[in-house]
Amino acid sequence: MLVAALDAQAATTRFGEAAKRLRLLVEAEAAAPAQGVLAGLSYLAKDLFATPGRAPTLGLAQANSPPSQMKAALLAALDGAGAQRLGFCEMTALACEPSGGNPLRQRPLNPWDPSRICGGSSSGSAVAVAAGLVDFAIGSDTAGSLRIPAHCCGVTAWKPSFGLLPVEGAMALAPSLDVLGFLARDAETLVRLARCLLPQPAPAPLRRIAHAADVSAAAATSIAAACSGLAGQLKASGLQLEEEPLGALLQACDRLVLDVLQGEMAAEHGWRIGSGTLDPTLETRLRKGLSMPQERLAEARERLQAIARALTLFRHHDAVLLPVMPIETPDIASCDPESPGFAPRSLYALSSFTRFVNGLGLPAVALPCGFDGHGLPIGAQLVGPRGSDLALLTLAARIQGETAWHGREPSALAGLLEAA
Repeated sequence: MLVAALDAQAATTRFGEAAKRLRLLVEAEAAAPAQGVLAGLSYLAKDLFATPGRAPTLGLAQANSPPSQMKAALLAALDGAGAQRLGFCEMTALACEPSGGNPLRQRPLNPWDPSRICGGSSSGSAVAVAAGLVDFAIGSDTAGSLRIPAHCCGVTAWKPSFGLLPVEGAMALAPSLDVLGFLARDAETLVRLARCLLPQPAPAPLRRIAHAADVSAAAATSIAAACSGLAGQLKASGLQLEEEPLGALLQACDRLVLDVLQGEMAAEHGWRIGSGTLDPTLETRLRKGLSMPQERLAEARERLQAIARALTLFRHHDAVLLPVMPIETPDIASCDPESPGFAPRSLYALSSFTRFVNGLGLPAVALPCGFDGHGLPIGAQLVGPRGSDLALLTLAARIQGETAWHGREPSALAGLLEAA
């Protein structure tokens, strides 16, 4: 960690200055050392959690709800286990935007290249971890909001099985898809968190991995090559690798997930329309969601449940490997609706390989697996059946014990922190 070798006062000052330079911090907290199985680990939380006496901003221009009297269940569990919360970090407005852009606040800077997106909606969480400011960060994932910034910032993410971790006290976006999860530089830290939050016997190791080669082939050349390289690494380490087409499953889920996301998001936040707290693009999305017939929303939920029940992917495979994103990390302009260089397809593509995971309630671990032609990290996903979270994390930790992709320091970080 950046602050590891400094005394407490110097570390606090250094942390605040670095966070300011990277535009990732909403509010810092003075955390006292605590006892427990997570003692010694520091973290930041995406600013969508309730804590006593404080209202989260939810990525809006300012908090517009009264302070809470409760502490979110996941924060309570982490704090009770001795983890040090250093504050709350930036997110996109209502956790809706996959590139990390937020016209109401600020966009955290990607420490690999500040001209490129950092990914969202857990934007500040990923940047804080990539910069080494904290050991881990909490985010949320409704359609890829942990895994997309993990790819862009070169860190590791755990998107849990649906319903596995408590969501009480956290802002809902689309309750049928929402999960809370974590980002860290390495999977070992995530294994430690999982063993604390999910006390259970050590899982049987995953041995049979399917490589979704058809999905990889639809991605950029550098991404396809990186995922093929990881598949080769898995095979060389003694695992069974087979190719398994996955494109049809992604296609079957995609429109349904988008319908659920749009409809449930509007049901949760449509009341904010006209309040003056939203940017015009987000208001338009909410209005579209409110116009969706309830029958269409109900049908989308039911069809996703039917697909999940009929899923045979994991009868012969323990997990499936595919890219996080089909495109290399794009520049900010191509994902900014206000920019002349805006490319709507780029914004849509960011979550095109991640949405199906939320629609089916599956767990996923995203981890770095290479670098593109611009020297930016590339992420892969390991997706398993519900409840296989700890086994997926253990496999990711094994991979990282044999590779070095996750250990490289962001190339632009030193320059960004020169004045910090």
